[in-house]
Amino acid sequence: MNLIRKKFGELLVDAKIIDEQQLAYALSLQKETRQRLGQVLIDLGYADEQQIVEALSIQLSLHVFRGDGVPGNADMKTLIPKDLALKKGILPVCVESRKLYLAMTNPLDFQTINEISFRTGRTSVVPLVAGESALLEAIEKFYGNTESNTESNTQSTWEVLQEIQETEHIEYVQETQEDERDSRDMFNGSDDPPIIKLVTLILSNAIKSRASDIHIEPREKDVRVRYRVDGSLREALTFPNQIKNHVISRIKILANLDITKKRMPQDGSACLKVEGTSIDLRVSVLPSIHGEKIVIRVLSHDMGSKSLEDLGLPEDTHQNLLKAFTQPQGMLLVTGPTGSGKTTTLYAILNRIRSDSENIVTIEDPVEYKIENLTQVMVNEAVGLTFANALRSILRQDPDIIMVGEIRDLETAEIAIRSALTGHLVFSTLHTNDTVATISRLTDMGLPPYFISSALSGVLAQRLLRKICDNCKVPSEAPAEANAGVFAGIQKFYKGAGCPACSNTGYYGQTGVYEYLEVGSSLKMLISENKHEDALFEAARLNGLKTLMDGAILKVAAGITTPQEVLSKIPLPRTKL
Repeated sequence: MNLIRKKFGELLVDAKIIDEQQLAYALSLQKETRQRLGQVLIDLGYADEQQIVEALSIQLSLHVFRGDGVPGNADMKTLIPKDLALKKGILPVCVESRKLYLAMTNPLDFQTINEISFRTGRTSVVPLVAGESALLEAIEKFYGNTESNTESNTQSTWEVLQEIQETEHIEYVQETQEDERDSRDMFNGSDDPPIIKLVTLILSNAIKSRASDIHIEPREKDVRVRYRVDGSLREALTFPNQIKNHVISRIKILANLDITKKRMPQDGSACLKVEGTSIDLRVSVLPSIHGEKIVIRVLSHDMGSKSLEDLGLPEDTHQNLLKAFTQPQGMLLVTGPTGSGKTTTLYAILNRIRSDSENIVTIEDPVEYKIENLTQVMVNEAVGLTFANALRSILRQDPDIIMVGEIRDLETAEIAIRSALTGHLVFSTLHTNDTVATISRLTDMGLPPYFISSALSGVLAQRLLRKICDNCKVPSEAPAEANAGVFAGIQKFYKGAGCPACSNTGYYGQTGVYEYLEVGSSLKMLISENKHEDALFEAARLNGLKTLMDGAILKVAAGITTPQEVLSKIPLPRTKL
């Protein structure tokens, strides 16, 4: 067959699938990524797989290989091995005399056509136009399971792709440049390219599963997707390595990242709407030995509008917090590990105290939730906008209340403390085990004890514990952990038996436990004298401090959580008086 040797991009422009400007941009990316032009166009959202296949079929007068059935000539497996078929994007379909019909994702790849003709001894190789999804599925069916888990992973991928119609309500909200065409904000089920469908499925299922984070992890033989639900990671699906780069490119485009950079970390963001609810995505890309790993933080705007009452604070802790942030000045610190809900608590406080009579400014890295009537500043260390530098500038903006997302170094701590001493109300976070350890951490950072005692109003430590699933909650015998002294007084224990609602984990949702330390006059005196941490704890207990473990024990006694969950999240109690 005499093929018209017109460039692939020109064919698509002639078919009015893309325009000249889009082609020029895609070609510039292709030089960097070395992907096939068609896949670059698909990743950019300029065209879908079916459009490219049909255009090639019409322009080149070639038949389309749609993947129906499996090729019948098993002898071709030895002439064209699987690794070559995957590398070149080809598949032998049938042989007639000296003529070989070859499905190809790029039927204008004459070098490959000549190579296959020489390799197989066929004088004529007739290309068929194939979409990548149809070809990959046919390759797996034709060559079978050459590695232990390849077939099952590939099969699961195509099975989940067929279920994507359930996610038609997802809308990707993207900012587009004036000179570029709209990049299809709404993706609807079956008409989408498979890569877009797979990415949509990953995001949709994560939201349905209440995931806070999505981990896309390349491995030696496949790519694993895990969701962090209720603080714990669980595997969601796997897909073949063959489409790994396409999935990564698609996510990078959604997050406005550079798809040509593969050897350096990148951070970006995206926004989507699910049934009218806005969801922000924070995307982090990190190179690894098997490829780029992606972690996506899922942030619902509803989380930023929670009130203090929504947090489930104990009444005494609630009242102490109200007292702390209604003072004209001072510092309130919220502490705990990553994922313990510190930011949600700070936003709940800001939602409570914001008013037209107050100038409230926040410094965050990044800004997780947007709140009206607040000035929110995002740290950008690349241009020198650190927490410390931003805080200095904010002090010249006549603030009443300042929220510092995290105290990371001595410089930020000093400026925050001085701000609290000069008539400002300051909120911030630290990573410490409990309230008393926060005072020791500030001292270890280099802050003078008299600064800490003068500025600090209170410290709130918190943790999130998984709740027993209400659908499968059953009484249980006292677990081995109950023999520990902290659970000695509890008579009844419960657990989750496991059900579809909780993905057979026995847990559904989270509950908070809190420890509030009010820094009163007696404690201020001990802090200024640089007393040891144990002495501070003893004084706090005498003043009625209720520890994280005290709150957790109450949750176990009420049948809300389990001893195993408590011991995995809550530090063991200090020695009591």
